[in-house]
Amino acid sequence: MKLAASYVKERLRAVLAALLLGSAAAGLFWLFNLSLAVLGYILLVAGTLWLLFFIIPGFVQYVRRVGKLRELQENVTALLPDLEPSGPLPEALLLESLNAVCRQSRQKQELHAQRQEDMLAYYTLWVHQIKTPIAAMRLILQSQPSPGGEALGQELFKIERYVEMVLGYQRLETISQDLCLEPCALRPIAARAAKKFAPQFIYKKLYLHLEDFELEAVTDEKWMLFVLEQLLSNAVKYTHSGGVEVFAEGAVLVIRDTGVGISPEDLPRVFQRGFTGRTGRRESASTGLGLHLVKRVLNTLQIPVEIRSVLGKGTQVRLDLRQTPAPRD
Repeated sequence: MKLAASYVKERLRAVLAALLLGSAAAGLFWLFNLSLAVLGYILLVAGTLWLLFFIIPGFVQYVRRVGKLRELQENVTALLPDLEPSGPLPEALLLESLNAVCRQSRQKQELHAQRQEDMLAYYTLWVHQIKTPIAAMRLILQSQPSPGGEALGQELFKIERYVEMVLGYQRLETISQDLCLEPCALRPIAARAAKKFAPQFIYKKLYLHLEDFELEAVTDEKWMLFVLEQLLSNAVKYTHSGGVEVFAEGAVLVIRDTGVGISPEDLPRVFQRGFTGRTGRRESASTGLGLHLVKRVLNTLQIPVEIRSVLGKGTQVRLDLRQTPAPRD
């Protein structure tokens, strides 16, 4: 009904012209005392022909154009090439202009996607190539002990972490294509992350207490390991005495440290990319990317995360695993 009203409104002049002609014809028949039955018959035939050859075909075409324009509104770049210019000249010119604009937009999107793919391929290759000299350096340190070998080993471990962060950052753009969701026990994943960072805890003389807990969630094991490694990396980086605990409070996984803590004014911004805050500025190795990557991964997995901290006393990161629905793209 709304479409019909809109169509009539668009062609109001033609409708008024037809009514005016009908009124003029009726006036002539009345002036010359002609038969009104003949007038009615003529108007019926003329009206029927007008509906069949002008109004109905025009309305059908109008409905199709409106439908295509509504599809265009939903997905302009995909549907514009299928939208043939028709109707009045201004509309045809408008659609031709939109077609040209969207062709350019689509070309830019394809070029951007190709560049992203090339960049990911480059960084993936770079990560795999850089692992060879890193492994060689670690082998040299192990086979040729030196006074500074332990410290060099710790710095080499940091390099490995940054390499993994580069690859993780690049893969975040296509994380939804890389997910494998299944029920996972969280403690074995936490144990793998803890084992990886054990040398750093030993070197800094910190304790790492991993409680025995039973906690499961429908998640991606690889990306959950990535998250826990980032959180443990932050914990050991900003903890200079005491240590780190990993435990469960019901369905909430908690990573708590006795580190330097986060100032209250910095807490709302810790997940922003590149934000280091007061604590991070005191650490020359801080990049402001670790928690940003954690937040993006957890957002995809739809796992809420909360950080509680007291400056000078420590920080705890809480992953709420009570609800783990299918992640969004």
